Amino acid sequence: MRIAKHFPDKNIRGQALTTLAWLSLGFGRSLLSCKIIMDLTMSKTYTTLPVVHLKVGTSFSHPPNQPEIVHLDDPALHVMIDFRQANAIIISPDVSISEAAMEMRVCHTHLLLVTNKDHLVIGLISSEDIMGEKPLKVTRERQIRRDEILVRMVMTRQEQIVAFDNNDVRYSKVGNVVQTLHEAKQHYALVIEIDPVHSKQMVRGLFSLSQISKQLGYDVTSDLSEAHSLAELQRNLRNNHK
Repeated sequence: MRIAKHFPDKNIRGQALTTLAWLSLGFGRSLLSCKIIMDLTMSKTYTTLPVVHLKVGTSFSHPPNQPEIVHLDDPALHVMIDFRQANAIIISPDVSISEAAMEMRVCHTHLLLVTNKDHLVIGLISSEDIMGEKPLKVTRERQIRRDEILVRMVMTRQEQIVAFDNNDVRYSKVGNVVQTLHEAKQHYALVIEIDPVHSKQMVRGLFSLSQISKQLGYDVTSDLSEAHSLAELQRNLRNNHK
């Protein structure tokens, strides 16, 4: 009765019974025999999809591009790297900084999320962490060679990361982000979403002062920006709070 239920067609049922008979004799106990039975089941259960032909002028779906030029009073979302539109590049804390640097070059990025074996974010590592003073300090304090330095030794740890709530970011301006990063003396900030039911955090995106500088058309990575930039920041921030 079970065979008849799964294979109502007599011809297919006969093929299935033959295969099962071979299995019972010990001649067909292989993945190939299992595949035959699965193929018989699928050929009866599933129908083919209708095929369509592409027409001239067919476009394709892609995430929206960030504006090439922005201003300090534009929405902050215009300069956020959204991980729903671009994959986050991750790395293990237990690989060398040389491997991290190679990953950055291959992926054309200056920042990697550091995740543990459970794929939870435990830190950030930037090109500045690798090329700056941190490795020199580690080699001096730990008496190890540069090629022995691991990501975990120079990364920015979770508790030190500047992060914004996505609900706040949605109503903020580019100037708010720049000013906050300047005051925190950081070049990067994560954007998180909070599950309202379980209160768990998930990284939604990233702000990078170098990326913001490209879109603004002038450098805002320095702690001491040019006077007209600071004046513009202060003016826009005042306007935002009116």
